[in-house]
Amino acid sequence: MDLPESSAPTLRLVQATESEMIDSSTLGAMSWKGPLDTNQYLQREAHLRNQDLTRDGGITYWILVDTTAAPSPNDSRQILASCETIRKRALISRLGAAPKETTCHGIGNVHCNPAYRGRGFGRRMMVELAKILDTWQQKEGEGADFSVLWSDIGKNFYARLGWKTYLSKHIALAPKSSHERKISFPKGVILTSEDVDGLCRTDEANLRSEMAKSDPRASDVRLALIPDAATIKWHHSREEFLAKVLFDRRPKSKGAMAEVPNGRKVWCIWTRTFGANRDQNVLNILRLSVEGDETFRQPASNKITDNVRNRSQQPQVEAIAAILEAAQIEASDWSMSSVQFWNPSPLLVLAARYLEHSAEIVDRHEESLPSLRWHGNPKPNDSTIDWLLNEKFGWC
Repeated sequence: MDLPESSAPTLRLVQATESEMIDSSTLGAMSWKGPLDTNQYLQREAHLRNQDLTRDGGITYWILVDTTAAPSPNDSRQILASCETIRKRALISRLGAAPKETTCHGIGNVHCNPAYRGRGFGRRMMVELAKILDTWQQKEGEGADFSVLWSDIGKNFYARLGWKTYLSKHIALAPKSSHERKISFPKGVILTSEDVDGLCRTDEANLRSEMAKSDPRASDVRLALIPDAATIKWHHSREEFLAKVLFDRRPKSKGAMAEVPNGRKVWCIWTRTFGANRDQNVLNILRLSVEGDETFRQPASNKITDNVRNRSQQPQVEAIAAILEAAQIEASDWSMSSVQFWNPSPLLVLAARYLEHSAEIVDRHEESLPSLRWHGNPKPNDSTIDWLLNEKFGWC
């Protein structure tokens, strides 16, 4: 079969039809199905596109095609490369101004037909996608501010196309049984799906309030994906589908909350990620909130002291440790390899070491690298963009 050059003017990035979505997902299954067979993977994808986050245009399937190629007998076009974009709510603040809500798109399932790899079609697709996302699903007369993706092929490919890699660290804890509990659970509760909506509303309100504060240390641009209930429930719908198919179980716990003596709350929402083998089964903390944590914007390092310099923060550290330990116990119940939290603050590192003295921050260089492309004008210097709440909930 003769294929066009990747620079050919006849190539277009277009929305996939229903049958082309299935064709694209079938091709993607070879890379993304994990522990599922192809039919189960296709069922999961259909399930995920019928969630609050993705229905009614929330998700768009894109395919790169040659407009001069003849369609197949079922009218499907030859798919050279494919991806999807998910519409996400976000906040952005420039030069200390009040935050405004904007529409961001998360890019996922970037895939090139295996038979056509090495010809530059993936790169061409991303070039075309960047142009489309400049205005896609934006209010009339307005352009997009930014888009995001999470690279599994290192930093260079997407960086050359404009998606700069941001902080890509995590800390991991081993599972433990309830008999190994190290600390008490101070005024703690296990969270369920009924708790998600209320927590997310409060979390969004707190985020808006935090971004509205005047801070002379703040970067020129501060932005954040909003950890709303639709986003969290999309992750939970994913884990619930796999848990049912693989184990005929329903995950009941969705996180944990603890209260410190001053009445402030510490909570996290988690999800179970199931891979092709046990090493890839991870209990991921989607979002962790620590009321009054003034260190949350500071990047933590392995050089952090194991002692809390401000003794008033000790109750917060113990409360964080309590909910992390609840996550460890849940991970053990589901035979997961670890509990992971992305881009921890110094207080979270202290809490992790309260549980495991040898806990170390891991720098990721190849997988799940959060990457951001600025679409708006004028374009700020990359070093002046501060991505807040760069946590697992944003991933897609």
